Order: sequence, then C-alpha cells, then structure tokens
Amino acid sequence: MVKKKIFDIAPRQGKKSDEPKIVAAKSVKRADLEQPDKKNKIIPLSVGMVILAAAALSYFYIPHKAKIDIWPKKNSLEETADVLVGKTKKGDNFVQGEILQVEKTVSQAFTAQSKKIKSTKAQGIVRVYNNFSTSPQILVANTRFVSNDGKLFRVSEKITIPGGHYDGGKLVAGVIDAKIVADQPGEDYNIGASTFSIPGFVGTPKYTAFYAKSSDPMTGGEKREVTYVTQEDLDNAKNVLVKIAPDASDTAVRGLISSGKYILINGAISTAVADFKSSVAAGDEASDFSAQIKSTTKAVVVSNQGLIDFAKSYIGKKLLPEEKLIESSVKAEYSPESVSLEKNELVLKVAISAQSHSVPEESRMKDMIKSKNIQEIESILKGVSSIEKAKVEFWPFWVNLAPDDFDGIEVALHLD
Repeated sequence: MVKKKIFDIAPRQGKKSDEPKIVAAKSVKRADLEQPDKKNKIIPLSVGMVILAAAALSYFYIPHKAKIDIWPKKNSLEETADVLVGKTKKGDNFVQGEILQVEKTVSQAFTAQSKKIKSTKAQGIVRVYNNFSTSPQILVANTRFVSNDGKLFRVSEKITIPGGHYDGGKLVAGVIDAKIVADQPGEDYNIGASTFSIPGFVGTPKYTAFYAKSSDPMTGGEKREVTYVTQEDLDNAKNVLVKIAPDASDTAVRGLISSGKYILINGAISTAVADFKSSVAAGDEASDFSAQIKSTTKAVVVSNQGLIDFAKSYIGKKLLPEEKLIESSVKAEYSPESVSLEKNELVLKVAISAQSHSVPEESRMKDMIKSKNIQEIESILKGVSSIEKAKVEFWPFWVNLAPDDFDGIEVALHLD
C-alpha cells in the first residue's frame, strides 16, 4: 500500500495571503481480523516467527521510494518578430524556406470545324520519243500531251528530246523520261498506261514522229470536300489549355502542402504555362487533333516545425535566468509582410506566445527533500513560490522519511 501526502498550494479562502495553504490527505490503513476458533485453530509459534522475520527484512531491505508531483505556477510570455524565410540565411531572424515546384503536361483532343474543296491534279512519268531525226527537239514547259482517251496533260518543265541514231540504216528514236501533270484536277485523270500525242505538232510531219508512252497509271487526281485545321482552331485549343492546365500543377503543389508539414503564405505561389504543341499544323487535313501544354507551379513555403523552432529559440532568449520555457506551450501566429517569388523569399510578422515556470532544477528539488519527513517537506514546498500544487507519495506504506539518495526520489513536473 502506498502512503500518499497531497499538498494543494493555493490562496486561503476569505483572507488573502501570499502564503500558500497546504492540505494533507493521509491514506488509511485497515486490517480486518477474523477471530479464530481457539478450540480448533492454533497458529504455530514458528509460523508467527517467520512472519515477523519477513516483516523485519522488508522494513530494512526493501528500497524506500518517494515520488514528488509538482504543478508549477506558469508565466505568460508574448513577443513579435519580423522573420525572413528564404534559401540563404540573412541575419538572426531567419527560417529556412523550401521551394516546392511541380510541372504537369496537360493534353486534350479537339475537333476541326473548317471545310474546303481539295483539288489535286493527277501526274505521272512518260517516256518521250524522237523518231523524227538525229537532231534534238526542245519542248517548253507546259507543252501539251493528249492521251488515247483525250485527257490533256502538260509537261511540268522544259525538256530536250535527244535526236535519234541510225542502226543498220534504220533510225532508232531518241528518248527521255519526263513528268506530266493533268490539265484539270479530279479522279477522271487517274488513267492507266497510255500513249500520248503532242497537239502542237498537228499538221506537221513531227506529229507522228514525236509521241510519249506511260507504263504506269497516272495518280493523285481528286476533287472532294475535306475538313482541315485552321490557325483559329489551334488558337482556340491553346486558350482552352491555358485555362485548365494551371489547376493540374497547382493542385499537385497544394497536395504536398496539405500534409500539414508546410505553411503556404498568401501570394507565395505562382503558376505559368508554356510550350504549346499540336499534333497538326494550320492547313493540315484532319477532322480532329490533339494539343498539349506544360503548366508549372512554384510555391515558397516554410515548415511548421521550422517556425516553431524559431519561436522557441527567439522567446527563449527573452527569459530570465531562473525561468524555463514550457516548450509545449509555444505557439506562433504569422502574417505576410512581403513576398518575392523572384528571390524565393518571404518576410513574416510572427506573433509568439508561450508559458514559462521557475521551479528549481530536479536535482535541487531532490536535495531539498531527501531524508525529510512529511512535515519538513510540507514546510519546504510552502517556501517555493513557483509551485502551484504538489503531491508526495512514500513507498512502502510504513515509510515516514524520504530516501537519502537521489535514485530513490522521483520528481514529476506537470506542465500540461
């Protein structure tokens, strides 16, 4: 059983006095003894001697202990300071800041709205023959060639048809390959292999001696309505992405802050968008396309712990020599004085509040009460003005003095 001595140190009711009032409450020891039947139960003398011996050994050899619970009087403290938050220390009132930066690429599909008639001309390669003479023949650009079925084509550039040569008395035609393009757009000019005459030689001997042949079909001729991408389509896509992209990177940064580790100051976050890209260019034929843009959000933040550590250090320097800071009571409220995202710096007005106490050091308290009885401890604690309330417990229950060694004395300071 633990013997408890409780001292409530508080002003007396009614009459005011600086001297604390001490109320002691002692534990009650109770022994319930059942009277034995003298006729039937006899306690052997040896058993009684063993019990007495055990009690004696317990008294002398069980370690004595004392526990002192102390509730100190608390002093309220308040201070304000201008604090620089940044990456590089400048002055004493400085808290290390951190730069949180997230880049997100946002993409989206878009639909092209404009239509136009796509007109292209068929084209292909023909071999042109000079079966007229050994002299070369020049054909200017846009010289006409007409196919067997009457389709008109034109040579795309000036050509010179080599002259023929005689082999065994027979003229062998000179030849050259040339590109011809249909005179009009459309699929009708995508003709198969054909023979072409040159209308410019009609009525002359050259008409039958100069001609062309194609071995492959003409291709590429068409005339149809198509959807295409305009510069306006690209500008609209960019405007849409510029509006929605910042939310992606901003949300990501705020997600890092929401853990409670960091403090975000109003105005200490910014977002920029750049690097717009599209899967198509203006004028490209497409009914839909995709586009993307990059959004970058940067925030200059300070950790909660960093601000509290500064507050503890700052207000700790204001304490009197005998005062001790109650660290759990330290609070720091802040408001922005200035923000410079270019320099990655903030200036905060920090209001610090805390509590302190002046209870003597633990070793001193132990030295004051060692080997003392209840009355002496009571008198000692009454004389310590920094104590609001105290409680003393001795163990085992028969102990009337505090131990004479520090190891047997426990001092518990209650700061909550």
